Amino acid sequence: MTKRNKKSGKRTIDEIMEELPSTLFVTDPHGNILISNEFTALTIGVQLEELLKANVQDLVKAGYYPHSITMEAIQSKQKVSKNVITSRGFHIFSTAIPILDKDGEVQLVVTTSNEFKQEHAYYEANVPVTQQISKQLGESAAGEGKGIVAESLAMKQIIKVCNQIASYDSKVLIYGESGTGKEVIAKYIHLRSEKWKGPFIAINCAAIAPALFEYELFGYEKGVLEGQTEVKAGMIEIANDGVLFLDEIADLPLEMQAKLLRVLENNEVRRVGGIVNIPVHCRVISATNRDLWSMVKKGLFREDLYYRINVIPIHIPPLRNRKLDLVGLISSYIASFNHMYGKKYVLSAEEFEKMLSQPWHGNARELRNYIERLVVTEYMGTSQEEEDQVADWFAIDHFIAKNKHHLSALKDFTAVAEGRYIVKVLKDCYGNGTEAAKKLSVDRSVIYRKLKKMEEVLRNFSYNPE
Repeated sequence: MTKRNKKSGKRTIDEIMEELPSTLFVTDPHGNILISNEFTALTIGVQLEELLKANVQDLVKAGYYPHSITMEAIQSKQKVSKNVITSRGFHIFSTAIPILDKDGEVQLVVTTSNEFKQEHAYYEANVPVTQQISKQLGESAAGEGKGIVAESLAMKQIIKVCNQIASYDSKVLIYGESGTGKEVIAKYIHLRSEKWKGPFIAINCAAIAPALFEYELFGYEKGVLEGQTEVKAGMIEIANDGVLFLDEIADLPLEMQAKLLRVLENNEVRRVGGIVNIPVHCRVISATNRDLWSMVKKGLFREDLYYRINVIPIHIPPLRNRKLDLVGLISSYIASFNHMYGKKYVLSAEEFEKMLSQPWHGNARELRNYIERLVVTEYMGTSQEEEDQVADWFAIDHFIAKNKHHLSALKDFTAVAEGRYIVKVLKDCYGNGTEAAKKLSVDRSVIYRKLKKMEEVLRNFSYNPE
């Protein structure tokens, strides 16, 4: 059993790793991988979809593993346990268990990262293992939504609830810290509902000036505003036959709370300056990162509206409490940014452990920004020591001295100088490209174009700082 650091109260890496998936992969008698997970893919630096097309012998030939205990188990028809070190530096104690048929031939091999237990739920008594695998695959496909990482038990339960309530128009209130993915869950409910063909209208209640709320939500007739000659439909009206997502609903002004309550009670809306009530049939999903009931008791939120929107509450735990989802998100973001920027970034064991130990107070949003920075600044290395070394090697004065006879020296110098300054600003913004672009007063695409240009310049020259 691992021990907790009593001084800091923080969990050790070993404790965190205990929460990760135990099953690494399931193979057929020939070593073809049938089932695996994001954690296994991360340990060797490939995408899960590619891993599922592979044979364990191919992984050994490609250098991902020094040897295959799965193949040893197939050949010996016995359980094999060994410590395996992957090409990315992950040390994993693995056990391969061959599942034999009635004739004593290998049917499947289950490779896990812990000791095999006969009472493990994966191997229910008197049920063929092939049926178990089919059942597991079926439940996984049904439970997880497209674009949603649901590896943890908490997220699987949330997805299960979403699937159950999707076909109804019951109002939903989603609780969760900033960045946990409340809008992602709202969109999932929308896509699973009968209103999936209708619009999904998202309103950030914290981003609308109080004086404009009524115009934005209810719309207005022509002539209401000076110089306005057209009718404007409000966001509630536009959401008809779809979903109205009210994000940060705790920031809705009290006056607007009363007007929204009437809309929810009567299913109709009247534009500002209008005299006709317009029927509206939309599902309302709200979200907040604050304690609404506490606000009700303080008189900051209407109690009647609270009960109206809080028919089905969904609580999304913070990412630091969902390590399995953290693994899946890391893999998903790396694949996404590699594709976006044409990179081939592969996560190291050291960086992976660092990510697991972080609190991620900004949750998935913070993680996404962090990984984007890793991918776009890949040439800088994954450690501060490597980054400092690159800074020394590519010092600007050395660059000019080394290449003073090249006609493109000034252009290249400019590219390096701009690129290094952008990297510094990105660091100050914790990898948030949008925030960095605002500070630099440029479009976000300019940042990555200039980073790519610097990378090309650095790649075209060979330096020796001595």
